[in-house]
Amino acid sequence: MGAPPFKLVLLGDSSVGKTSLVHRFTTEEFDPYTSNTIGAAFITKEYHSSTNPDKKVKFEIWDTAGQERYRSLTPMYYRNAKMALICYDLSNIPESFEKSKFWIDQLRINDTSSDSSEIKIRVVGTKGDLLPNKPTPRESLEAGTETSTEEDATNEELDAVNTYCLESNIPHFITSAKLGQGISELFTSIIDEIDESFWDLYNQNQLEQERIAKNGQSFGTIDFLNARFKKTETSKSCCS
Repeated sequence: MGAPPFKLVLLGDSSVGKTSLVHRFTTEEFDPYTSNTIGAAFITKEYHSSTNPDKKVKFEIWDTAGQERYRSLTPMYYRNAKMALICYDLSNIPESFEKSKFWIDQLRINDTSSDSSEIKIRVVGTKGDLLPNKPTPRESLEAGTETSTEEDATNEELDAVNTYCLESNIPHFITSAKLGQGISELFTSIIDEIDESFWDLYNQNQLEQERIAKNGQSFGTIDFLNARFKKTETSKSCCS
């Protein structure tokens, strides 16, 4: 059978790297010349969990524009989405992450679904390759160096992001579209969190469609959009 569709939306301000993240995920390539998205772009990709190859979905990805003039359209794109990736720029953490909270608030304000079907959130730091280089303790000892003021400031800023995500029970991931880092871990974590009922309902739907089609009848579809995610007690952070 085919893979069940799974609607996912990327939210965040303009130029934080949403399109580059999607492009790297769908093509396994990095394009340094991506232009700003107008309105929204729609991309699909079938993907299976690296930890469980039997779990496979067809991601239906909406890459939304971050410019303020398009914000009135954004709720249309995340309606019925199962997952939202809230992106912020790691090269400008304080300002970019503070702006990303707007999107988290908007999702919570506009989400009218039940607890079992509410849209799930991941906070995603992009452009991880632009973080200050941090030597390992051994390298620091051998070179006789200490962490720089810039590195210390970045660590404090990331600590603040991690604290917010932990208190909000939102997983936090650091990625680099340029280097291809953290992206497979991000999307695998999404699949691994989906409850088995999601696939059970989809397979039931497919079998019913095949049965009815053989009898020459018209058929509808079973609504499996409300399939539950697995319950998680604590947020996990993938920041290394």
